[in-house]
Amino acid sequence: MTLVVIPTDGQPATSTTLSTSTVPATSTTTSTSTSTSTTSTTSSTSTTSTSTAATSTGTPTPGGGVGLYTDLTSLGWRFLGCSPEERWTTDGAFRTLSGAVQSTDTNTNQACAAFCTSRGYKYAGSEWRRECWCGNSFAATRAPKTTVASLALCNYKCTGDQSQNCGGDAWLSLYEKCDAGAACVNQVFT
Repeated sequence: MTLVVIPTDGQPATSTTLSTSTVPATSTTTSTSTSTSTTSTTSSTSTTSTSTAATSTGTPTPGGGVGLYTDLTSLGWRFLGCSPEERWTTDGAFRTLSGAVQSTDTNTNQACAAFCTSRGYKYAGSEWRRECWCGNSFAATRAPKTTVASLALCNYKCTGDQSQNCGGDAWLSLYEKCDAGAACVNQVFT
Protein backbone atom coordinates (compact mmCIF):
# COMPACT_ATOMS: atom_id res chain seq x y z
CA MET A 1 0.00 0.00 0.00
CA THR A 2 1.42 3.43 -0.91
CA LEU A 3 0.08 6.69 0.49
CA VAL A 4 1.13 9.84 -1.34
CA VAL A 5 0.35 13.25 0.09
CA ILE A 6 0.44 16.08 -2.43
CA PRO A 7 1.10 19.38 -0.70
CA THR A 8 -1.10 22.34 -1.51
CA ASP A 9 0.59 24.77 0.88
CA GLY A 10 4.20 24.75 -0.37
CA GLN A 11 5.35 22.02 2.13
CA PRO A 12 7.64 19.17 0.93
CA ALA A 13 5.95 16.08 -0.58
CA THR A 14 5.79 12.97 1.61
CA SER A 15 5.27 9.36 0.59
CA THR A 16 4.92 6.40 2.91
CA THR A 17 5.10 2.77 1.87
CA LEU A 18 3.84 0.00 4.12
CA SER A 19 4.26 -3.58 2.98
CA THR A 20 3.44 -6.79 4.82
CA SER A 21 4.21 -10.27 3.58
CA THR A 22 3.57 -13.62 5.19
CA VAL A 23 5.65 -16.70 4.55
CA PRO A 24 3.44 -19.77 5.05
CA ALA A 25 3.45 -21.25 8.56
CA THR A 26 6.85 -20.03 9.69
CA SER A 27 7.46 -16.29 9.59
CA THR A 28 5.94 -12.87 9.15
CA THR A 29 7.90 -9.86 7.91
CA THR A 30 6.72 -6.27 8.12
CA SER A 31 8.62 -3.37 6.53
CA THR A 32 7.89 0.33 6.69
CA SER A 33 9.75 2.95 4.65
CA THR A 34 9.23 6.70 4.80
CA SER A 35 10.79 9.22 2.40
CA THR A 36 10.61 12.99 2.58
CA SER A 37 12.08 15.27 -0.05
CA THR A 38 12.26 18.97 -0.76
CA THR A 39 13.70 20.84 -3.69
CA SER A 40 17.04 21.26 -1.89
CA THR A 41 17.22 17.96 0.14
CA THR A 42 17.12 14.57 -1.56
CA SER A 43 15.69 12.04 0.91
CA SER A 44 15.97 10.20 4.19
CA THR A 45 14.86 6.63 4.71
CA SER A 46 13.98 4.61 7.81
CA THR A 47 13.38 0.86 7.61
CA THR A 48 12.11 -1.44 10.34
CA SER A 49 11.84 -5.22 9.92
CA THR A 50 10.41 -7.71 12.35
CA SER A 51 10.55 -11.44 11.86
CA THR A 52 8.83 -14.03 14.00
CA ALA A 53 9.40 -17.73 13.47
CA ALA A 54 7.09 -20.39 14.82
CA THR A 55 8.85 -23.19 16.62
CA SER A 56 7.76 -26.74 17.02
CA THR A 57 8.71 -29.45 19.44
CA GLY A 58 8.64 -33.18 19.37
CA THR A 59 8.73 -35.43 16.38
CA PRO A 60 6.88 -35.20 13.07
CA THR A 61 3.82 -37.40 13.05
CA PRO A 62 3.77 -40.01 10.27
CA GLY A 63 0.45 -38.70 8.93
CA GLY A 64 1.24 -35.02 9.23
CA GLY A 65 1.74 -32.37 11.86
CA VAL A 66 4.84 -31.58 13.89
CA GLY A 67 5.47 -31.72 17.60
CA LEU A 68 2.11 -33.18 18.49
CA TYR A 69 3.43 -36.21 20.36
CA THR A 70 6.68 -37.81 21.49
CA ASP A 71 7.92 -40.72 19.38
CA LEU A 72 8.72 -43.61 21.75
CA THR A 73 8.96 -46.37 19.13
CA SER A 74 12.69 -46.76 19.83
CA LEU A 75 11.67 -47.63 23.40
CA GLY A 76 9.04 -50.15 22.27
CA TRP A 77 5.95 -47.92 22.70
CA ARG A 78 3.71 -46.60 19.93
CA PHE A 79 1.55 -43.48 20.15
CA LEU A 80 -2.20 -44.14 19.75
CA GLY A 81 -3.53 -40.59 20.11
CA CYS A 82 -5.31 -38.28 22.51
CA SER A 83 -7.85 -40.26 24.53
CA PRO A 84 -10.81 -38.75 26.41
CA GLU A 85 -11.22 -39.16 30.15
CA GLU A 86 -14.50 -39.36 32.13
CA ARG A 87 -15.62 -35.76 31.58
CA TRP A 88 -15.77 -36.20 27.78
CA THR A 89 -17.57 -39.56 27.62
CA THR A 90 -20.84 -41.12 28.74
CA ASP A 91 -19.66 -44.74 29.05
CA GLY A 92 -19.72 -44.81 32.86
CA ALA A 93 -16.03 -45.61 33.30
CA PHE A 94 -14.13 -43.12 35.43
CA ARG A 95 -10.58 -43.46 34.05
CA THR A 96 -9.38 -44.57 30.65
CA LEU A 97 -6.52 -46.48 32.29
CA SER A 98 -7.34 -47.82 35.75
CA GLY A 99 -4.09 -49.52 36.80
CA ALA A 100 -1.12 -47.87 38.48
CA VAL A 101 -0.81 -44.09 38.68
CA GLN A 102 2.07 -41.75 39.39
CA SER A 103 2.16 -37.96 39.73
CA THR A 104 5.52 -36.20 39.58
CA ASP A 105 7.12 -32.87 38.69
CA THR A 106 9.62 -34.74 36.49
CA ASN A 107 7.01 -36.39 34.28
CA THR A 108 7.80 -37.06 30.61
CA ASN A 109 6.31 -39.55 28.18
CA GLN A 110 9.50 -41.64 28.43
CA ALA A 111 9.30 -41.66 32.23
CA CYS A 112 5.63 -42.64 32.08
CA ALA A 113 6.33 -45.51 29.67
CA ALA A 114 9.18 -46.70 31.91
CA PHE A 115 6.91 -46.53 34.98
CA CYS A 116 4.19 -48.60 33.26
CA THR A 117 6.76 -51.05 31.84
CA SER A 118 8.21 -51.65 35.32
CA ARG A 119 4.74 -52.64 36.52
CA GLY A 120 3.96 -54.90 33.55
CA TYR A 121 1.25 -52.78 31.88
CA LYS A 122 0.39 -52.69 28.17
CA TYR A 123 -0.82 -49.05 28.04
CA ALA A 124 0.69 -45.82 29.36
CA GLY A 125 -0.81 -42.37 29.29
CA SER A 126 0.32 -38.96 30.43
CA GLU A 127 -2.22 -36.38 31.55
CA TRP A 128 -2.40 -32.93 33.13
CA ARG A 129 1.34 -32.31 32.70
CA ARG A 130 2.42 -34.41 35.68
CA GLU A 131 0.25 -37.54 35.80
CA CYS A 132 1.08 -40.99 34.45
CA TRP A 133 -1.63 -43.65 34.16
CA CYS A 134 -1.18 -47.34 33.33
CA GLY A 135 -3.55 -50.14 32.34
CA ASN A 136 -3.96 -53.33 30.35
CA SER A 137 -7.14 -52.34 28.52
CA PHE A 138 -9.51 -49.44 27.86
CA ALA A 139 -13.11 -49.12 26.72
CA ALA A 140 -13.77 -48.81 22.98
CA THR A 141 -15.43 -45.46 23.69
CA ARG A 142 -12.05 -44.19 24.87
CA ALA A 143 -10.21 -45.03 21.64
CA PRO A 144 -8.43 -41.92 20.35
CA LYS A 145 -9.49 -40.32 17.07
CA THR A 146 -6.99 -40.43 14.23
CA THR A 147 -7.17 -36.83 13.01
CA VAL A 148 -4.36 -34.31 13.45
CA ALA A 149 -6.99 -31.91 14.86
CA SER A 150 -7.82 -34.38 17.67
CA LEU A 151 -4.23 -34.17 18.93
CA ALA A 152 -4.71 -30.50 19.85
CA LEU A 153 -6.60 -31.58 22.98
CA CYS A 154 -3.39 -33.07 24.42
CA ASN A 155 -1.45 -29.82 24.55
CA TYR A 156 -0.28 -29.52 28.18
CA LYS A 157 3.52 -29.42 28.43
CA CYS A 158 5.15 -32.13 30.55
CA THR A 159 6.49 -30.97 33.92
CA GLY A 160 9.75 -32.84 33.25
CA ASP A 161 10.27 -31.63 29.65
CA GLN A 162 8.49 -28.57 28.29
CA SER A 163 9.15 -29.71 24.69
CA GLN A 164 6.75 -32.65 25.16
CA ASN A 165 2.96 -32.73 25.41
CA CYS A 166 1.61 -34.71 28.39
CA GLY A 167 -2.13 -34.93 27.84
CA GLY A 168 -4.55 -32.17 28.70
CA ASP A 169 -7.51 -31.33 30.90
CA ALA A 170 -9.10 -34.80 31.12
CA TRP A 171 -7.29 -35.90 27.95
CA LEU A 172 -4.66 -38.64 27.93
CA SER A 173 -1.64 -38.88 25.59
CA LEU A 174 -2.04 -42.63 25.08
CA TYR A 175 0.77 -45.09 24.25
CA GLU A 176 0.70 -48.86 23.71
CA LYS A 177 3.54 -51.30 24.40
CA CYS A 178 4.59 -52.91 21.10
CA ASP A 179 4.66 -56.69 20.88
CA ALA A 180 8.17 -58.15 21.04
CA GLY A 181 9.57 -58.74 17.57
CA ALA A 182 6.70 -56.92 15.83
CA ALA A 183 6.96 -53.61 14.00
CA CYS A 184 6.49 -50.65 16.35
CA VAL A 185 4.76 -47.88 14.41
CA ASN A 186 2.88 -44.82 15.68
CA GLN A 187 -0.75 -44.26 14.66
CA VAL A 188 -1.09 -42.31 11.40
CA PHE A 189 -3.06 -39.07 11.73
CA THR A 190 -4.81 -37.38 8.81
